[in-house]
Amino acid sequence: MASITRRNGSYRVRIYRKNQNPICKSFTKESDAIQWLKVTQAQLELGLYQEPAIPSNSLMTSFRDAAIHYMKTHSIHKKIVRSETYRLQILIKRWGDLPIEKVDKLAVLTLRDDLLKMGRSGETINHYFNTISKLFQMLEGDWDIVIANPIRGIKRMPKPLGRTKRVSSTMEEHLLASCLELSMPLLSSIIQFAIQTGMRRGELMGLKWTDIDLPNRRAYLHTSKNGEPRQVPLTKMAIAVLQGLNKGDEDKVFPMTLNVLRNQYERARAYSKEHWIELGINPFIGLRFHDLRHEAISRMSDLGLNVIELSSISGHKTLAMLGRYTHPSHQAIYNKLDKVF
Repeated sequence: MASITRRNGSYRVRIYRKNQNPICKSFTKESDAIQWLKVTQAQLELGLYQEPAIPSNSLMTSFRDAAIHYMKTHSIHKKIVRSETYRLQILIKRWGDLPIEKVDKLAVLTLRDDLLKMGRSGETINHYFNTISKLFQMLEGDWDIVIANPIRGIKRMPKPLGRTKRVSSTMEEHLLASCLELSMPLLSSIIQFAIQTGMRRGELMGLKWTDIDLPNRRAYLHTSKNGEPRQVPLTKMAIAVLQGLNKGDEDKVFPMTLNVLRNQYERARAYSKEHWIELGINPFIGLRFHDLRHEAISRMSDLGLNVIELSSISGHKTLAMLGRYTHPSHQAIYNKLDKVF
């Protein structure tokens, strides 16, 4: 006897066996769950099924064992694999040798307090909560170890206010000049293209020439953060950036790794900060690459694009999330008011 149940966005397969523990496994796609069920049932009937070498009792399972299994079987299939793996490695240093049932609500609350003392944001702490919760869901789904999820009942940290930092035209010119001073012309093109399109860093680095449709002035993004494809219109400036690139034999529009992009951008930001001579607070303090996406969407809003048009470009599914990214300039608001009144 077997069953497939949908739970928290995943499909859990359970095969019941007489006088033996059930065989359990979770999948993100229903088709994968059905295929695994068919194969496993066939192996059982032919006597070819081999029990996985995993603990059968929670008392024998350390947090390290559970976390490593989760990274290999769950994190690896996620777009957030890099960040989730990093969080799990931090947690392994903290709880690695503890039996999994000892990672209880008190341990999680202590983790929360320690992260707050370290200056971590509420959003970062919520990411830790989510990772821990998913790991405990895996225990029951993969290993049939039923332990109370320590996250259950713990209130999530309040979400931070959306960043309101704008990148003025003067700041943009200064940042691009810094790229040229540091002999990083490709970074200069990436920054210009980011401000013209509002694309995310990963979307920019994954963009291929086959995704560019110059005659119709658009770029195709086959995958995005929300899991849905979208088309991004190309401004004349964006097209000029593309035409200025040396295509050569490269498949990618911007042949640069994410790590190199991070390092080069930080160098350019630090250089810009050091050579900024205007009065007031230095605007390059804490300027993130992701702020370029905020700026792009805000500029489009200043030009009069409505929320439907903005969301189709940015890929945001909700007005609330779009609002966290869109910060119209006061001058744009004044201009619209003056037209009406």
